[in-house]
Amino acid sequence: MIHCDLVLCVGCTMCEVACSSFHFGAVSPGLSRIRVAKLEDKGIDMAIACLSCAEKPCLDCPTDALCVGENGLICLDEGLCIACLACVENCPVGAVGFDENEPLFCDLCDGATSCVTACPSGALTFREEHREVPLEAFMTSSGRPNQKRALYVGVQAEPIREGWKNGARIDS
Repeated sequence: MIHCDLVLCVGCTMCEVACSSFHFGAVSPGLSRIRVAKLEDKGIDMAIACLSCAEKPCLDCPTDALCVGENGLICLDEGLCIACLACVENCPVGAVGFDENEPLFCDLCDGATSCVTACPSGALTFREEHREVPLEAFMTSSGRPNQKRALYVGVQAEPIREGWKNGARIDS
């Protein structure tokens, strides 16, 4: 899966550019399968793609258009998808995008991981071992996907922000 080290993420959105370019040949954050949450008030940015959560609420699809495929990736059967947005609404961290009539899930760029390659700060890495992340604390999150991303990033950032308050430096 794609992992973002939020200490290293500078919020440049090159990952979004690389992803949308790889999949659609266009530069458009709306077409990206990875999204950068920018918390200006906290001084934290973090790129979020599918975290392969243990709960997998996105699979709660009325037409069973989604399943878990190889390496834990979410797979879409386009013929069954009715564009109901249930998967987008059910994702606890706002990682599922949507374009026209289909959801956008990270597919690791068919092995190319374009976002990782494009990341200038080295914040993004590809972790080959499949590890399901428990997101139980976020399962009741409501709101738009960008609000869910902000909540998730805010919680992830708290230990770093506490370190800053105590005088810890990023480069130490």
